[in-house]
Order: sequence, then C-alpha cells, then structure tokens
Amino acid sequence: MSRNLFKPSFGTYPHLLVGRDQLIDEFEDTFDGILDPAGLTILLSGQRGMGKTVLLDSYRRAAEAAGWLVITESSSNGLLERLTRDHLPRLLQKHSDKSPTQIESASGTIGPLGGGASWTERYPAESTLRSQITELTDALRPSGRGLVITIDEVQAADIEELRKLGEIIQYGRREERLLAFAAAGLSTPIEELLDHPGATFLRRAEHHPIGRVSRANVRASLAGTIADSGREIDIQALDVAADAVDGYPFMIQLVGYHSLKAHKTAGPVTIEAVTAGITAARRRLGRHVHTPALRPLSSVDRTYLLAMAPDDGPSRTGKIAERMGVTAQYAGEYRRRLIRDGIIEAAGHGQVRFTIPYTADHLREHAAHNALEGLAEEDS
Repeated sequence: MSRNLFKPSFGTYPHLLVGRDQLIDEFEDTFDGILDPAGLTILLSGQRGMGKTVLLDSYRRAAEAAGWLVITESSSNGLLERLTRDHLPRLLQKHSDKSPTQIESASGTIGPLGGGASWTERYPAESTLRSQITELTDALRPSGRGLVITIDEVQAADIEELRKLGEIIQYGRREERLLAFAAAGLSTPIEELLDHPGATFLRRAEHHPIGRVSRANVRASLAGTIADSGREIDIQALDVAADAVDGYPFMIQLVGYHSLKAHKTAGPVTIEAVTAGITAARRRLGRHVHTPALRPLSSVDRTYLLAMAPDDGPSRTGKIAERMGVTAQYAGEYRRRLIRDGIIEAAGHGQVRFTIPYTADHLREHAAHNALEGLAEEDS
C-alpha cells in the first residue's frame, strides 16, 4: 500500500532534506571527535518557510548522534526560568555524579518529574544558570560530551534574558567548556537584533543565511519522496510541480502532499493531479503563511502591498508610491517596515518583491473578495 511521505506542517523534519548538504556536513563536523569551535555558536536566519526550524533540528540531531545533551527551547518569556527550574535540573539529576536529588511530593500541579513532584534543596529555584551549566558540563567532560541549547524564533526573545544567557555562553568559551548554542529567526529582525548591545555574543556566531533551494534540488526532493511513497510521477508533471514550488522549501511539502492526495488512480502521478495539488497547496499556504504574516500589519502597510500586487515580478518603488497616491518619501517609511517584518525584500535598485511565493495572488484574491463583500453590504 502506498503512503504519503510528504509532511506539510511547519517545523516537521522532511522525509528528504535537500539543498542543505554542506550546512549539515558542517553541523556534523562540529560534534565529531575533533571539535570545530567555530560551529559551537551558530545563527540561522531566513524568511518564513525557508526551513530554519528544520535546520535547527538538524543541528540537534548532529549533536545527539555524537552523544551530546540538547535543550530545545523557544524564545517566549520565562526562558531562563524554564532552563533553571526544569531542563537543567532534569539533566543534572540524570548525569551529575554528585549526590542524588531529593524529591518531595507536592500538590496536584505537574512538575518537571510529573505527578506533583517538585525540586527541593539540591536545585533550588534561585540556583544560578551558570552554576547549573558548569556542573553539568563538568559531569559530561570525561566522556567527551557536552551540552547544546537551541532557541527558535530568537528575534522575539526578551533581550535581557538573551543578554544573561549570552554572558554564560561567553564564560563557557573562556573556560573551554563543551557548550554549544544555536538559534534561528527571521532575517531582518535578526539583523536588528545583532545591532542591540544585549546581543553581543550573537555577533560572534557563525551566521548562516538560509535561502531558497535550486530547481534541481526541488525536483530531486519531489521525485525521491514520491518514489519512497511507492509511486512515480510523470516527467512533465514533475516539471510543473517544481515550477510551482519556486524554490520555497515549505511548498515542496505542500505541493507534493496534495498532488499525491489528488492522484486517485494507478500509474504515475499526472499533470492533472499536480494541478489540483498546486491549487490545494496555494490555499493552504494562504491560510498558514500569508494570513498570519499579513494579519498584524496596519492598513497602510496592506495598501503598500496591494500597490505591489498588480506586478508579476519585482515592483518599482516609484510606481508603488504613484499607485498609493503618496510621495516616495512617505511610501519609503512603509517599505522599510515591511522589509523589517520580512514581508518584502529589496530586489535591486529601486525595486522590491514579496518574500513568500504567491503573496500577490493572495492579496489580489482577497482584495476582490473584500470588494464583493462591500458591494453586497451596499445593496442590502
């Protein structure tokens, strides 16, 4: 029985990860017998859907394969408290050679050990992050293993928490501890974060911008995953699917998944199935990527984007201002904001383009829908 091995959800590790071989090799080199210290602090940046979270997971996998311990976290408030109250006490209890942790029962809350357990004197809440990391890395050193901390969406982190964590990472470097840190985030906010005095340590990280993958790699991923799913795909259908993906890693999973789902008969996946799959993929991209990205924007931000939408390729900034009926200087303020938010990007002198495929189509469709709703309200 054939399966559908495409994984059309954010952050899920794909069946085939293509176009990132060199980077994954670097991750593995970092944790081999002769450590590459340059890879012990890395920063991944890119636009939505480029696979930053998947690559952060690749870093985790490389570390775990070498026996290192990994703490995987998000950038939400309370990061340091979660590290000192939950993650590190768990690992210390298991890996430290000091006296075992004492556990006492508590009320019905779910603690780090489940079922109402709580930590007592061995690791009190006020225990510092630095002392816990020091103890854990000391315990791991004889075996040649270390500790990795990964943080996704780091651009949203509390800057003071990030500063404190950065100080400890830097102390670890000076003390030659086996301590690694990896983070991922959106391109433009990351650039702004790097300019903040509280993120000094990130400026010393190995920074890897993550972009689109080549058409050849898109074809290889689609064809390989379909083959491993027990099916084949018509060569022309494969070309149509690869063109629709437009180098956008998340779309590989969406187009592949929905094309297989649409193919109901025996034999190779057809152009008809791929066409139906692309339509479904674009709808899903709209719901899960375009809508959340556009929702927080101001009405003028959206107006700027709508002024870009008539263009099939990059838009000229002067033409955008003309369509908006404003000065180039006024439109330029919104251009800078939208670039900062990762919605658009520079595309040469005086030009901008959308960072996510099919954004223009999404805007045109929804603008038409909203206009029809407005007419219906006027007629009622």
